[in-house]
Amino acid sequence: MTMTQQIWDTMTPAQKDAARDLSGLIPALIGLEGWRIEAAYPDGSKARYYVGRSTGWRPCHLEVKTRRSFGGGSVYWPEGTKFRRLYRK
Repeated sequence: MTMTQQIWDTMTPAQKDAARDLSGLIPALIGLEGWRIEAAYPDGSKARYYVGRSTGWRPCHLEVKTRRSFGGGSVYWPEGTKFRRLYRK
């Protein structure tokens, strides 16, 4: 079955939990939603952001730049990325 917004809207919360595809989440960041982290990329560059999570049937982690932000883009996470936790929001 292909998921559509119409199908998703008719599902109960329990059905949504069972159907949710978590493959879009980065394993290293699961459970760190709300934390500010510093990511160190293999090319030597760094980025700081709060870890967010999108909604829907295939969520992804989001780079939320400031506390006042209402969202952000999906997290850039090439192989070999390291991170450190800074603090929790």
